[in-house]
Parts: sequence; structure tokens; C-alpha cells
Amino acid sequence: MGAFGGYHWNQAARNGRIRPGRGPYFARRVFPTRIPLLRTTALARGTPRSVVDSWEKLVRRVVLPPLPENVDTSSRLGPCGHGDDPSPYLWDIITRTRALWLLTSDAVVGGWSAAALHGLPHWADSERVVLLSTRTRRNNTGSNGAVFRALKDGTPTVTPDPEFAEMRAVTAATAAAQCLATILTGKKTWYVHDVPGMEDRHVRAVQFIDAFYQCTHLTAELILDGARGIVCRRTLKRLLTLTDYGAQSPMETVLRLVVRDELPDGYRWTSQVRIDLGNGRSTVPDLACPELGIALYYDGRHHDEPGQTDTDFMLFQKLKNAGWEALRVNRKLLADLEELMEQLQGAIFRAQEVRAHAARASRPADVG
Repeated sequence: MGAFGGYHWNQAARNGRIRPGRGPYFARRVFPTRIPLLRTTALARGTPRSVVDSWEKLVRRVVLPPLPENVDTSSRLGPCGHGDDPSPYLWDIITRTRALWLLTSDAVVGGWSAAALHGLPHWADSERVVLLSTRTRRNNTGSNGAVFRALKDGTPTVTPDPEFAEMRAVTAATAAAQCLATILTGKKTWYVHDVPGMEDRHVRAVQFIDAFYQCTHLTAELILDGARGIVCRRTLKRLLTLTDYGAQSPMETVLRLVVRDELPDGYRWTSQVRIDLGNGRSTVPDLACPELGIALYYDGRHHDEPGQTDTDFMLFQKLKNAGWEALRVNRKLLADLEELMEQLQGAIFRAQEVRAHAARASRPADVG
């Protein structure tokens, strides 16, 4: 998979390839380094025709120059940036958006294309590019062509791409609304685990909003305002009550939704609570109930890597020594809700017993 983080993150941020957002770098898209350009532009710069003809052709009249030989390609943040699986396309949605905009530079980027430009790393790369225009344009029947939609008068726009300063896109709030519309109507889907009491499309909508919180500085109020006339306000208000500014991955969102009603009355889950383990060490579980001393972690695939298992075991022991009940959840356990709930209820019971014992021990002794 290659290196992921550290120097590579910092270098990408310095180069302007990471959009501002409230979440950590891994929750935000890193823009690709390969920049498409018009074939005529390449020729005008003096590049030999035979060389230009050997480059990758994104669409008619647009080419993608190769990387210089000294560019590091070992990092997951390398030439293609950090996004999602672009299947069925050969290139990520940022590269395709840039290429198609070069042919229609009066258009405004919208939908999932705009969401990616605002930093969303998930779900967009498998979508077609959406361009909004005041002119009537024919949609390209080929899979690499843009989908054209009408640009409404007064639609607010911004220029989020540092490499294409003149490329206009809808604001993050408008992009969120346009994406949510496709999710709620079932036009955009992806696999989600079963969440009791929720439709899959609503789970996806909450995952999307959580992820958009991370890669932008949008608030629930801004999303609600941007969705006016695009998404049902009553539905969106209900979904926004289920969102969280601290969920740093879509699977963390699912975990939170699954366990949302499992705590005793008067207690609630909180995201990204820092727990002091002593000796200057700390940990931040994905969900926690500090009042009960329960910490939940979602273990992604990187927890299967060599050395990570030992680290997780030591962390688990330190949490126990600090008086916390910790529960680690992976994809397999999340798919077995009966087992997950049994383990969670056991952790809650033990936490309550510890606190009840501490309360009894702190009472003054009866004086006879």
C-alpha cells in the first residue's frame, strides 16, 4: 500500500494539495499531482508532437503528461493523490473534472465532482463529472464525458482548485445538498452494514454528512441552508440530529449509529474523547462514555498489520488499569449485531458495577 502519513502528509499540505477542514489529514482528499492540459497547449509550449501523442489521452484534445522520473510513487499520497477507488474509470474524479473543464471553461462544477474539489475523499471517484451551464449542451454518451445540468441563476460559486484558479464550483453547502439528493433518491449507493431502525439510504446520508464535516468547516446549519429547494427540509433536519462532527471514518459513523441507543438513560456517547493513561500517554477512542468509563474503537484493516496487534493489546491493558472498559469492533463484529450487543452490554454492566462499588465504598460508615 505504501507509506501513508508523516512527511508525505506535511508535504502535500505545504504544496496546497489538501483543502482546509476540521478533520485530520487522512479524512481529507489529497489532490493529484499530474495536471491535464490541452493538446494544443502542450504543442505551443514546444513539446514535440511525437511526445505529446505518447501521453495518456483523458478525453479528446486533452492529455495527461507523465510524471518526472524523480517523483516518489511509493506513497499512497503520491501522483494520484488520496481518494477512493475510481472504478470503472481510469482516473480519479479531480483529474477527470480538470480535463473536462478545459473543454468547457464557462461551466461550473457541481455534484460529486464539486464535493471532491471541496476535499471529500470518499465515494466521488466512481461518479461521472457534473458540469453546470447556462448554455444548452449535449451530454456525451461515452463514460468519460461530462453530465451537463442547468446552472440556476444566483448559484453561489467558489474556486477551490489551487491548480485551476479560474475553475468555478458550487459552494460546499450546495455540493452537499446536490450529493444528498442523489443519496436520498437512491441514485447513489454503496454498501453499508445493517443499522437497526434505519433505512440504508439514511445511513449513507449520515455517513456522507459526517465525512463532509471532516473535510470542510461546514456546520449543520450551513448544510440545512444550502439544501433549501434541493432536499426535503424535514428529512434533512432529522438526519442532522444523527450526525457527528467527530466521526473520522464512514465505519465509525456506522458504529455510532448501531450503538446509539444502547447506553442507560442519562448517558451519551461522545466522539474523540482523549483518555489519560499516565506517564504522558493518552488514547482517543472513536466513541466514549466518560461517565461510565466505556471506550469503543473501530479497528480498520491497518489493525491487521504486523506490530499493530501488540500495540492494541498493550493499549487495552492500560485502559483496564485506568479503570476503563474497552471494546474493539471490526468489520466482522459489526456484521454480527447480536454478538456486538452482547459484548457491549457486558461492558456496560461491568462499568456500572465498578461505579456502584466505588459509590458504596465512599459512603461514610454507619455509627452505631
